[in-house]
Amino acid sequence: MNLILFTSTYPFDGGAEQTFLDPELQYLCNVFDRIVLVPKKVIGKCLPLPDGVEVDESYAAQLNNARIPLLAGEVFGSSLIYRELLSRPSLLLHPSALARLIRSTAVARLTFQWVETWLDRNTGSPNVFYTYWFDNSTLGIGLAKRQHPELHLVSRVHGYDLYEEHYYKPPYWPFRSTALSLLEALFPDSDAGCKYLLQRYPEYSHLYETALLGVTDPGFVTSASTDDVFHIVSCSMLVPVKRVDLLLNGMLYASQMRPNQKFEWHHWGDGKTRMELQERAKQSLPANAKAFFPGYSNKAALIKFYREQPADVFVNVSSTEGTPVAVMEAASCGIPLIATAVGGNPEIVSEKNGILLPPDPTPEEIAAALLQIWDNPLLAARMRAESRQIWQTSYNAEVNFRAFAERLRSIGENKQ
Repeated sequence: MNLILFTSTYPFDGGAEQTFLDPELQYLCNVFDRIVLVPKKVIGKCLPLPDGVEVDESYAAQLNNARIPLLAGEVFGSSLIYRELLSRPSLLLHPSALARLIRSTAVARLTFQWVETWLDRNTGSPNVFYTYWFDNSTLGIGLAKRQHPELHLVSRVHGYDLYEEHYYKPPYWPFRSTALSLLEALFPDSDAGCKYLLQRYPEYSHLYETALLGVTDPGFVTSASTDDVFHIVSCSMLVPVKRVDLLLNGMLYASQMRPNQKFEWHHWGDGKTRMELQERAKQSLPANAKAFFPGYSNKAALIKFYREQPADVFVNVSSTEGTPVAVMEAASCGIPLIATAVGGNPEIVSEKNGILLPPDPTPEEIAAALLQIWDNPLLAARMRAESRQIWQTSYNAEVNFRAFAERLRSIGENKQ
């Protein structure tokens, strides 16, 4: 049985999917005879892959070579667009939403063409098409499925591809109902995501199955500070929804409240604002606080840091989330957690292993949470044990990805 896995950039190292997909791929290899990775973009170098895994760059080339603005003129006559506009005429009042609609149609059309060509060249074995993100590729494959009902189609869904109101103005993802009608299963990475879908698209409730992500056992527990320095860690891409600038403000407030306490904050992650944030931290933080922005090379470097350096708390202050892999990694290392009560965060962070902040915390609230953990070493020790336990119970890669791989195989075998 073949698995055709559509990604954003994986297995190339120019994106962030390595953290998600490297561990999952190992288990997919155990249940599928052939795996074809189909990235949308080819950025960077190809990562080492297990035997039996292929990479098909032709889809990325097709999207890269297409002139989407020219395609827009062709697709505007599509019946898909007219049906969408009939169901949501208010889109005509929002140029940005209309532009997304047209682009989505163009990408779906290109995807449909690619799938048709691929199927012509690959006959025989059953095919499970799996899109890691519930995006326009999913719609295009679904349109091909209408012509090839033997094709199986499933998708994961996470954050940007799920919570429309957090990422788009107006809150709208084109053809969502159409894409849902063409799927055999949709796997949110959190119970919160499943609940969101049930509220927004209840008519497709039979499709939704929570499939938690996971991280591998690091084989150690990160130590607490022994040098009287409060060591704080965070990890995310430097994009607006992660609100790393808000965390900096919380750090500033905490260090001002405790002028005799030393603070060290390491933020692992990259983005256009990294140097700007580093300079801002250098200029704004008082002498008792230091901030470091080492970027992000790979998971191995982060885990090495957790093994060799103390960490008293891990912090995530995002405005929206799926279930952050960085939070799972910190939990697997037994680090107390502070996170905003958004997306899947409340499923991994509780009063047992950390502190849940309001969805929109103030710097003062962030500072208070930090100091609460630092001021209570016995509480922090219990949180360390509970963080490790929640990883073992709910986010163990070996358990979750083995079950998910078997589930995909069962769909390919028509065992719904």
